[in-house]
Amino acid sequence: MKEELTPEEALRRIGEVGRRTRRPARVVGLLYAVVGLATIVYWPVMFLGPAWSRLVAGVAWVVLTILFVGYLGGMRTQDPEVTWANKAKGPVTVSYVVLVLVVFVFGMFLLPDEPGTGWSAALIAMAVCASVPLLYAAWRVLRAER
Repeated sequence: MKEELTPEEALRRIGEVGRRTRRPARVVGLLYAVVGLATIVYWPVMFLGPAWSRLVAGVAWVVLTILFVGYLGGMRTQDPEVTWANKAKGPVTVSYVVLVLVVFVFGMFLLPDEPGTGWSAALIAMAVCASVPLLYAAWRVLRAER
């Protein structure tokens, strides 16, 4: 059975399909931004904060990771920018993992037990640097033409 559409109705339906197609990619872009910003907060809290804040940060990080991976796994729309950002050996993944490992090694092995202002500033600067790949991926995904 053929459905007769007016031009306005056809444009409205095309717009709906376009919104449904763009929405998953935008959510992924926002998730990249949230995880990138959370990286800036997570590492200083883990190495400079009191014990209770470390527990809260650890639980929040696990929940955020589950949400991020779960959403990416269930995403039905294939977007070229999201695919580029999610490559296992792509520049975003590799640079993020390397920078996070640098922050981890610095915090675990080089940071003194009672860090001064300089050590704390160095840790915060490293955390900001570690977030850059995810913030760049967020920027690319959110600005992409769809």
